[in-house]
Amino acid sequence: MTLDKNTDYFVSVSDTVLRKSHSSSATAENHLLMGDWLRYLDEDTANWAKVRCRGSTGWLPKNHFSDKRLLEINFVDIGQGDGCHIVTPDDEIMLIDAGEGDNMYRFLSWRYNLRNLKVIGVDGITASDNGARGPVDIEHVVITHPDQDHYYGFRNIFEDRKMRPLKIYHNAIVERPIKASDKNPSLKYFSKDDLGGYIKHNGKHHIWDVVHSSSEMHSLIVKHDRTTKRYLSTLREARKNNRNVKFSSLHKDIGYMPGFEESKELRLKILGPITENVSFQRQTRRGLIRLGAEGVTKNGHSVVLQLQLGKLKVMLGGDLNTQSEDYLLKHYGETTDDVSKLEERMFELKAKGSNLTTDEDQELAELEAQINAIITKARGTFKVDVTKACHHGSHHFSETFLQTLNPIATIISSGDGEAYSHPRPDALGAFGKFGRGIRPLIFSTELARSTKEFTDVFAYFERLKDFEQQIEDATSTTAKNKIKKQMEQAKDRNVVVYGMITLRTDGEKVILAQKIEAPTKLSQKWDIHELKFNQNLGQLEYVRSSKAH
Repeated sequence: MTLDKNTDYFVSVSDTVLRKSHSSSATAENHLLMGDWLRYLDEDTANWAKVRCRGSTGWLPKNHFSDKRLLEINFVDIGQGDGCHIVTPDDEIMLIDAGEGDNMYRFLSWRYNLRNLKVIGVDGITASDNGARGPVDIEHVVITHPDQDHYYGFRNIFEDRKMRPLKIYHNAIVERPIKASDKNPSLKYFSKDDLGGYIKHNGKHHIWDVVHSSSEMHSLIVKHDRTTKRYLSTLREARKNNRNVKFSSLHKDIGYMPGFEESKELRLKILGPITENVSFQRQTRRGLIRLGAEGVTKNGHSVVLQLQLGKLKVMLGGDLNTQSEDYLLKHYGETTDDVSKLEERMFELKAKGSNLTTDEDQELAELEAQINAIITKARGTFKVDVTKACHHGSHHFSETFLQTLNPIATIISSGDGEAYSHPRPDALGAFGKFGRGIRPLIFSTELARSTKEFTDVFAYFERLKDFEQQIEDATSTTAKNKIKKQMEQAKDRNVVVYGMITLRTDGEKVILAQKIEAPTKLSQKWDIHELKFNQNLGQLEYVRSSKAH
């Protein structure tokens, strides 16, 4: 293979070892994953090439190189909440939620070297400065719904002018301050009021004060330019960062996320929320049905995306709950019944064991047949290979809905600082029970953290205390700032190795990987699980886990 210094290269095999010299027996410098970016250093032999990758320099076999960028999905450990970082094969950045704190921001800071980046107009950098450049564009931001543990982490990102959001997608529900004088007496309001008014249409209540267009969102931000409401103030920071940022709601009737249509290599199909045309005071809007109380409604109408590249399908949703899964199954499973009520009655009958009457036995058989028919129908839409668990492994889910997904792998994003014990034991059991294959995979950012509970945590804090002492002892502002930057970089990297689950794929082969907590050698830093397409089954299947080199 002939290599060119000016070409981007990537690791083409599931994993490989970067060696100190051009020999498979040479000392290991690092353990690399499929899709890792390689910087060719213009030195090679017939079969090996010298590269820089993941902060290390060494040699790789040339047959482990590819000039094709893969799809990369990183489920970042942002603590309690959701945060997903995607790099597309076209090298576009997409963020789906960002948690509540600054972990996603720190991940991006590490990933794109923001601490050292010279961006024109930031920190006094001008176009004439050596190495000056424009900000890192975040082409696509998706806020699945207005819950703080999904959106508030974007505030840190939007405030940093070294990054620039271009498009922000949301579910059309926008929390905003509503004064008594703002209320329409013909509308009803939630107890907290801030989701806007809702109406009764065809016997059902729908949120009327939805925000779909970019102009509507810009106007709302301007109208409430001093609000301390966290959702609007977060979006306000995005608008301050980029006055041309485009806002747009996502819903099922759009079909596909713009730029990722059915004709594209990478497709993002919008499965939810489902809107309905509702009329009020001679106007018609795409309203969202009220699913229950305020929290149930805004969670249940989370943006749900089905990503597809080649043979791989991944479901990326927010905080779906039992009510919203019932609603989705009515639509996609072509039923008029709440599936959760069918399940409840079926479990009630099964609990009677052999004491069922003839009529009850017949009812149970009919219920099972009805639920199986719904699963078969809805699976045509929802079946995927990998899914992000909705609502951090909450117990608010439908067993029938899980069966329609039937994934090989489920990835749970959860944290320690929460009051719900996510992921719930019954959710973990159900993920395994209704997963595909002999050994369904369950990943958890909380369980994957590469930090020991006592010694290493204290050692990390000791390191931070040492940084603080160095800052205090520094004799100049320049020296203090240099040490502060080193400390922030250490914090950034701690997030990266904390508990991230990464997925890499070319659409035919898939790897899911997490860092090993205490690697015994540099050649075995990742725990890797591989999926491959089985022509006989017509679907991806789990084929192996990593072995020590």
